[in-house]
Amino acid sequence: MPWIRNIHKWASVIVGIQFLLWLSSGIYFNVMDHDKAAGRTHRVYLQTDVKIDTQKLVDPATVLIQFRPSVMLTLTTLLSKPVYLLTHKKGLYKNFENHYTLVNVYNGRQIKIDKNMANALAKQSYSGPGVIRSSNLFAAPVSDFPRQQNATWKIDFDDDVDTSVYVEAGSGRIVGHSDDDKRLADIFFMLHFMDYGNEGSFNSVQMILFAFVSLWLSLTGMIWTVDLGFRGQYQVKWFAKKRKVKLFTKDHQSMGSVSFSTHANLLDGLAEHSIILPSTCGGGGTCGRCKVMINPVVKYTSAEQSHFTDKELAEGYRLACQHFSDDIEDMTIIDVTKAQKHTLELIQSFFISPVTKELKFKVKGGKSISYKAGAFMRFFIPASQTNTIPLALSDKFKPYWQHIKDRTFEHAACSRNYSCAMSSITTEELVFTIKVQSAPEEGLQPGVASHYLCNLSVGATIEVLGPFEEFYVTDNSEKTLVLVGAGSGMAPLRAIIDEQLSVSFESHITPREIYFFYGARAEIDLLYAHDFYNLTKKHANFHYIPVLSRPDNEWSGATGYAQYILESNLDILGNINGLEFYLCGPQGLMDEVISILKNKGIKNENVRRDLFK
Repeated sequence: MPWIRNIHKWASVIVGIQFLLWLSSGIYFNVMDHDKAAGRTHRVYLQTDVKIDTQKLVDPATVLIQFRPSVMLTLTTLLSKPVYLLTHKKGLYKNFENHYTLVNVYNGRQIKIDKNMANALAKQSYSGPGVIRSSNLFAAPVSDFPRQQNATWKIDFDDDVDTSVYVEAGSGRIVGHSDDDKRLADIFFMLHFMDYGNEGSFNSVQMILFAFVSLWLSLTGMIWTVDLGFRGQYQVKWFAKKRKVKLFTKDHQSMGSVSFSTHANLLDGLAEHSIILPSTCGGGGTCGRCKVMINPVVKYTSAEQSHFTDKELAEGYRLACQHFSDDIEDMTIIDVTKAQKHTLELIQSFFISPVTKELKFKVKGGKSISYKAGAFMRFFIPASQTNTIPLALSDKFKPYWQHIKDRTFEHAACSRNYSCAMSSITTEELVFTIKVQSAPEEGLQPGVASHYLCNLSVGATIEVLGPFEEFYVTDNSEKTLVLVGAGSGMAPLRAIIDEQLSVSFESHITPREIYFFYGARAEIDLLYAHDFYNLTKKHANFHYIPVLSRPDNEWSGATGYAQYILESNLDILGNINGLEFYLCGPQGLMDEVISILKNKGIKNENVRRDLFK
């Protein structure tokens, strides 16, 4: 199944790009000036009446004998003079390959279209103010008229739209006019008809290949959909029912039977019964931590295939987030965390950057929660309707949301993980730093959890699970702490800084050196910058290094990307064996930092990262 997903993904990219090209070119076709797009800005069509002295005409039969073999003889005019046009090879259309001979009707001599005659023919069909700039004879094909298969004169005029007149060298026929307007239209026609080989036809190799890619997209999507259906990944809420499942510990001890809704996956179903499985991906199947054994054995998903061996899959090892209770009789719990469910009440909510909000909660009932800095909570987002643009957006940040269409959208229930942004040592409030995830493109849904949470009103409540302590600072160590983050990866790192500085200050112990490399685009995106600058003044062991990738002219700090500033400063942070690294941010940043650290010889046990970001 992974190869089906990969084919579907890349096929959708190709098809998606071409659909965008069709859309943009279709819009152009609706607004363009069709006369200009056809190159007719300075085109004239002459209808001339030519008097022919029939007494002086050379007998056509003589001409046919002289220039044989011929399949057709036509009396026509060029430059207001009568001529015989002999056709030796006739194509289906005028632009197809044809062989002609022009003959003077009065003396029977062959007429060849040279540069001067081509210029005269071009001028006769041109009404603009320009003068001829150049004249050149080209063999087929011709770039502006790719379907023209005969040798053609190109006469360029020096005018406002760079007109070029094309005259067929064999017959003197005006193939057409081209100018800047037509060339622009040709680009859009090329994009719309996928004529990337400039063949002047939509019956091209590219179109045929695209048809096969579209077919693969449809087939792989259908296969994937059917497979997910057989694996129980689609559940209709209206038909949800309760089903009892027997539970066992990993030591084969019975935990009794519990009822599951067939609409909720096993991970969330167990949480409803206060049985909390470890999970750092919020049920996406990527962390592989919510392991269970299922009986009878059900089909495995592609996510499980990447986390279990073939033997484990055959024995029934599965991820609880990937399955429902429909076909399960009993289940063995591999691991259980000590996390608990809590009801939180929002007490404060405000933006700290154009797209990032700080939310402060208190535990309903006044109960306090203690945790190691870096811990996260799992938020249970109910099915609801919310806005694409956050409510109560300040005038300062409104310009950053002007490109987003203001609308409401409905979403199903889900769960998401968010790190605590302050230490429980310094506050009883639960503080979270949440980036409002807008839709990646038109037609797609924005981030459900971030929009729901950031649109909550003060006083609103929400159910959470946790805290989960997966990412925290090693105790009893004197090593220098090096923190690297970007964007909303700020949250757990800020909590760690808060915890470390508070413990050393209150306990009067020798503080550990802390270096914090934080990346953002612009200065307005630097979260809590003022607070960190104040900490550097208050604590000599704390060093704050903000890095901007798109700074303005007034920025005097580091520029580029945090990982590269870290790399250039590694040697001055101390002995590499005396450094501990904590990473949280975009996956690309963490991967690059790890690569840099490996190249420097830093051991894996000295590097920790927040995996669910």
